[in-house]
Amino acid sequence: MSTEHPIKQGPFDAEHKPEHVQRFRYEEETHQMTDFENAEELFKFLGTPTFHGLSDETFSDMDGSKFVVKANSMSKSIKWEYFKEAPGRLVVFKDTETKVPRGHVTDTECRPNITAAFEGDFSGNDTTSWPCIRMASDWASKGTSPEAQERKAISYLHYLLLARPDLYVAQGMLVSDDGIMFLVGIGGLGIRCLELRWDDEKLSKLLYAFIYRAYDPGHFADSSYKLDHIVAGDDRPTWTITIGVESSVGGVKTERRVPCPNFVPLYASSPFETRTHVFATKGEGVDVEGKKLTVLKDQVCRTRKRFDEHKILDLVHQPKRVPGVVEAVYHKEIELPSQLDDLEIGKTKHRHGLRQLGSPFASIPTVKEMLKVAFDTMEVLRNLKAKRDILHRDISAGNVMYAPTSEDKQDPETLTQDEEVLFFSEFFLSDRYVSCTIFQSGDNPLNPEYSPRRPQTTSVLLVDFNHAEHLMSGTDGHHDRVEQVGTPLFMARAVGLGGPVGVPDEPLDRFLYPIPSAPDRYAKHYHDTRMKKFPPKPRESTETTESPASWRHELDHDIESVFWLMLHWAMTSQPKGGTAEYIPTTSWSLFTGKFAEREGLLNGLRLGFTSKRTFHSTFKPLNGLFKKLAGILYSVDRHWLPASEVRNDPEYFAEAFQRLILQFLIHHESHDDNSFMNQAIDSNPRELEQQSIKGPWFNTSN
Repeated sequence: MSTEHPIKQGPFDAEHKPEHVQRFRYEEETHQMTDFENAEELFKFLGTPTFHGLSDETFSDMDGSKFVVKANSMSKSIKWEYFKEAPGRLVVFKDTETKVPRGHVTDTECRPNITAAFEGDFSGNDTTSWPCIRMASDWASKGTSPEAQERKAISYLHYLLLARPDLYVAQGMLVSDDGIMFLVGIGGLGIRCLELRWDDEKLSKLLYAFIYRAYDPGHFADSSYKLDHIVAGDDRPTWTITIGVESSVGGVKTERRVPCPNFVPLYASSPFETRTHVFATKGEGVDVEGKKLTVLKDQVCRTRKRFDEHKILDLVHQPKRVPGVVEAVYHKEIELPSQLDDLEIGKTKHRHGLRQLGSPFASIPTVKEMLKVAFDTMEVLRNLKAKRDILHRDISAGNVMYAPTSEDKQDPETLTQDEEVLFFSEFFLSDRYVSCTIFQSGDNPLNPEYSPRRPQTTSVLLVDFNHAEHLMSGTDGHHDRVEQVGTPLFMARAVGLGGPVGVPDEPLDRFLYPIPSAPDRYAKHYHDTRMKKFPPKPRESTETTESPASWRHELDHDIESVFWLMLHWAMTSQPKGGTAEYIPTTSWSLFTGKFAEREGLLNGLRLGFTSKRTFHSTFKPLNGLFKKLAGILYSVDRHWLPASEVRNDPEYFAEAFQRLILQFLIHHESHDDNSFMNQAIDSNPRELEQQSIKGPWFNTSN
């Protein structure tokens, strides 16, 4: 009999649409193209027939419309010669410059100039779904620089790989008056290209080869993916993903194929780096060895990584399950096609099957819930560091999920005899809370007599441990160590710098913010532990010292990331049905800026100098909380503090933040003017002074 805990599936559709449309941003290191040495090398890479039975085509006076006609003529020849047994499956090229393809996982409005797809996959108005596109190409616009033309063509490959998880390699072309630049986007690696003029004798053969691979991707495709039938009006097509589940009977290992139908894409990113795709079932999930799989995640990772996500999650949930952290029920390492071996990628694909499903952090519906999730996230991070020696190292809006709780969500089995129980915010906020200090020997803290909810009850679901680190292993010379990891928008300042925040030049800024007191409930509960370790202290000036320890990513940096996550939610949230109020450009520029801007924002928050419109007026009381949190972060970096200073402890930020958040929650629970705490949040974010908020995850049409 399975001992699985009940699955809490988050709401789907609206909550699982991307928080913001991802915007393609050209980055030289990521998108720099590498040339094929010659046509023979590209032809070998494509691995197609030699096309001796087809006549060589000539190209003269080409423009966009003539090229489409020529490509369609060559496509008919290829179908007749090689694919005539597949009736109705003709690849056609269409001019789609004004047509926005449907069903992209990022909701992009990107419009390829020339789209190739099977004829039956185009609708009456010449549009198609992104997962049906076989090739996305561009006709070079007159008056546009060659660099801009190339970047636009690269963006089509970027979006095509995001929309086609079944392809290891995406194809595109940049067609101009002079000739064709053939482009291949290789997932997890980068972009390769070859440019041929119209009069090049090898052009015809290569164009045949490119069109052939549009019919049959061959080694460019992952056969475990099958696109489900697309229902008219469905803005997010689903996939059936077949996984191989290994089992052992009598010492003999076997693998059975298990189809996972009706999985919808939730997220896709970084097609030329980590190539991440996340899917969730629209149904009940798939049974895998007695465990329910509801989420699948494919990700390309370096082969010399110190840790992989599956091993980290195994460590997290041993000897007992840790609440608030996603559980893995399946893992498979998938080798990339052998044809790519010569490219020396040094990467492999990992497929993870996960049990729980949450909604993005931006979907948290109220201030109260957001603060509870923030408190609980810090509790989970503290526990992972203290009990498992694990740091997450990539706290972001996509990795801290919201999974609303139910009364019976947690199981007594999750409580361990030899570990501290995680007491989440709900435990301290309960009207029937009774401090555990009154427990007598043998009392059960899960007994409803003491609290209506178990201490393990939480709405946080921490996911994506791809950058996580187990501090006690993987330290040999056979693994690469990477310190600067994380999502830039939520990255701690020191992590972005790759070292400690420097000591302020002004003596008045060399201070340590007061260690806050704790609410009575919290103080009584942790009287002999956390309160003794971090007793309240007033603001102090400090003398700095050179730390003998080398700098490294620590728990306090993950906690700072939680602060930026909270601030992002607070700045972009507006009340449902309320008056629209724009985010001040100055505040947003400071938030999205680099180190100096972030320092300026923290200083302004702690001094109360930031714009009064940084938060929507409905949520004005948040100013006081963020003033205190910013003051703690703006204090002298603990790296420069003497070892005897209690604030020189990686756990201090978490302790101080949790006390302040809990104080705020308890105070406004009983305050007369507390309606803002439960005010429903609009699903659309605030706008940035006359325009939609723009950032690295937003997109407009190309």
